[in-house]
Amino acid sequence: MSKKFSSDDASVLLYMVPFIAYGGYALYLWAASGISSVLPGSVYLTVTRDPTLFLVGTFSVMLGVVLEVSSTAPAGRPAKLGSVGNTLQTIAAASFILALVCALYANGFSNISGAASDFLMGRFSLVFPIVMVLFSYLITARFNITSLRTPTILGIIAMILVPASLYEVGKRSTALGLAVAFVFLMAGLSLFLVANRRASGPDEGPSAN
Repeated sequence: MSKKFSSDDASVLLYMVPFIAYGGYALYLWAASGISSVLPGSVYLTVTRDPTLFLVGTFSVMLGVVLEVSSTAPAGRPAKLGSVGNTLQTIAAASFILALVCALYANGFSNISGAASDFLMGRFSLVFPIVMVLFSYLITARFNITSLRTPTILGIIAMILVPASLYEVGKRSTALGLAVAFVFLMAGLSLFLVANRRASGPDEGPSAN
């Protein structure tokens, strides 16, 4: 029991590493530049565009997944994978929301267009949640040819195209890059909603009869 508890505890700590790393580095840069009432935009962009933080956060979460699954008995691993998939999606949602709130804070909660621009230009503030969602699907899905056309897969592709369109199209036109990225973001979110409705549909059907 103690070994099981220690493995689960280590996994939880590893899942927290991305938030601790990003938050700690942001506080360090903020203090170095002088603490102010509003988070400096330069601090936000420096932190969210740092590839080292992204790699550390991503690999720590993956290691947490390995520890959590490996500490489970083989018979219980399929159910554990489903639970871990939900945890990864929670991490993705939390990181997405925190990055968005910080972008708003860096713009005084008043400059919405500036916050949206910083959020999209933050690079890994978008890439990290997308990677977490993709990883959650990879560890729980059984792949076949038809699965490539499911709303979940299409949603993942749309979300991956958000940063891609932002950087590629944005090189030519910042406004157009933001617009295309926003369209892909809305499409991805809509596809995930469709996938969730389809998943809940079979449970609702029998109860109606």
